Amino acid sequence: MVDDETSTRRDAIKYGFTVAASGLLAGCTDQESSGSDVTETATPTPEPEPTASKEDTPTEESYTATMPPVGEVTLEAPPSSWIGGLGFTADVLTALGQADGAVGMVDPSFWYTGFYDFLDGVTAPSTDDLAQITTEDRETDIEMVYELDPDLMAVDPNALMGIYGLDEEGARQIEADVAPWFGNESRRKRFDGWTHWPVGEPYDYLSLPEYIPKYAALFGERERGNALLELYEPFVEEVTTRLPPAEERRSMALVNGRYNPENRDGWVVYNPNSEVEATWGKKQYRDLGVVDAFEGAYDGQSSVTVDHEGLLEYDPDVIIFNFGITYRDFDGTNYIQQQRELLEDHPVGSRVTAVDNGDLYVGGTPYQGPIINMFQTEMAAKQLYPEEFGAYPGYGELSADEQLFDRQRLAAIATGDF
Repeated sequence: MVDDETSTRRDAIKYGFTVAASGLLAGCTDQESSGSDVTETATPTPEPEPTASKEDTPTEESYTATMPPVGEVTLEAPPSSWIGGLGFTADVLTALGQADGAVGMVDPSFWYTGFYDFLDGVTAPSTDDLAQITTEDRETDIEMVYELDPDLMAVDPNALMGIYGLDEEGARQIEADVAPWFGNESRRKRFDGWTHWPVGEPYDYLSLPEYIPKYAALFGERERGNALLELYEPFVEEVTTRLPPAEERRSMALVNGRYNPENRDGWVVYNPNSEVEATWGKKQYRDLGVVDAFEGAYDGQSSVTVDHEGLLEYDPDVIIFNFGITYRDFDGTNYIQQQRELLEDHPVGSRVTAVDNGDLYVGGTPYQGPIINMFQTEMAAKQLYPEEFGAYPGYGELSADEQLFDRQRLAAIATGDF
């Protein structure tokens, strides 16, 4: 798998990298970290004056950023190719104009690219054309990583360790011979037994906006990253300031878009509220202050399974089908339509308020970077609070005057024409 020249080949190509993780050991907790790091610099700068600290100013012709758990990464040139995870970092990098650099992912099928169709000029590689670096047996395909030879592993190595069988030696081998790791798995609370390589103890979760300056710095896209934040953060803030009072909000149930009493044990209902504040998998529901119809039913778990009678017992005003945008067309089947029909045609399910009123909606994917999250926040705001944000007519059917954010501006940022 590795020839004699592999370990030194990075010295001979266009850039090298250094990684320093020791600074993360102090104050590493499972809490949200605050802001971007001063080491994140996207443009070459002169050598520092003697009074300047090394941490504050990168070396000449370098691109430096810091991210737990791997610490500081310094490159001599922006990465031209990268391997991503399950869609999140791919969306972040698409927003920063780096989609064409994708060569592989942990599992490309989880990267939802449909929203890019609504942004002029924004494209992404077909996920069918991207290599998968994990196997059907849920192992990490290290040979595939070597074959792809990326400039950056935009993945948290601990996610591969905890789920796809990578060990510490494999992680070190990839870092030494292929490319640095630069990822942080913060979709949801990390499970018991989560590894903490290379820091050796729990490390910070990152909120969605915190990733943008970090990747922008490493890819030499600080200006684009700032423009993206200047669009993204005011959008979220404006939506949250317009929410109706809590007592006037409709209750919701976040239901799996595929499973039901006919093909599984029942309806799988997820807790829409994040256990860890910084996590981004359900960010739109947290930002929208949802009233969960099943609050108190989860018994410490992230979901609960109920039959039709159980769904009626909690009687949500709105049902949103999680992963709905994916399940609209999954292996040629519209599972969302099947879910709707199963509820509408059932003598008990049809009595649920959401079903009786026709408030059954397509939900988003939890693998959401800034682009996907903006579309999914807009979508959920209209589904839950139509009196404030306007009715939701259906996926992709919003007219220009019904949109809650500037598509043209977002497209311009992603394409570099801003």
